[in-house]
Amino acid sequence: MEGFNFLLEAFILLMGLAMAQVLGGFARVLKLRTRRRARNLRGIDDTNAVRIGLLTPLLGLFVIVDQSTFFLHMFSFREVMPFNGGTVMGILLTIGWYYLIAAMTFPDEPGLWPDFDEWFWQQKRFVVGGVIGVNVLSTAAQFAFITSEQNAKAIESMTPLTGVAQLFAFAALPMMIWLFFSKSARVCQFLLIGILLCTGIFGALTFTTQQPG
Repeated sequence: MEGFNFLLEAFILLMGLAMAQVLGGFARVLKLRTRRRARNLRGIDDTNAVRIGLLTPLLGLFVIVDQSTFFLHMFSFREVMPFNGGTVMGILLTIGWYYLIAAMTFPDEPGLWPDFDEWFWQQKRFVVGGVIGVNVLSTAAQFAFITSEQNAKAIESMTPLTGVAQLFAFAALPMMIWLFFSKSARVCQFLLIGILLCTGIFGALTFTTQQPG
């Protein structure tokens, strides 16, 4: 489908920009750690040191891993998604939403946020809720575009390994919902690690599965 191939190229470009936002946040975190280490080696008391913690970096990993799985999900629609104005607008709005989510994962000016945990609590619901929303839209698109025959064919081709992988993928959603509502830092860390582990296991179990095309 030439039309969809063109749309996929635009999708890849926009998705790359969204991923770059999160990677840029990790780059700022590494620079902060390097500066702190250098000042400590020189015996300089850095009174303006920024506390990074675990919550915001884990949130960044959560976003970029979900972006990669969303890309795989999008690629699976290439044979069934129509190329028209509605599809183009829907994809652009979805990726634009993802870009906003990525942009809000890390602070642009770390010096204004001496404790990254404060940033996390300010942005957690927007980021996590946005990711949940994107996944819900993706699932709705699957029901809208994929026919019952195609679903039946996919079920027939499913191996026990891919079935177990899907269970791990589905297990991440209730943890995302719990993460959205949780107000405990320790619980949030546990849930973020759990989501990352489930996604990692899903990726490992489907490593040898090749998308047809």
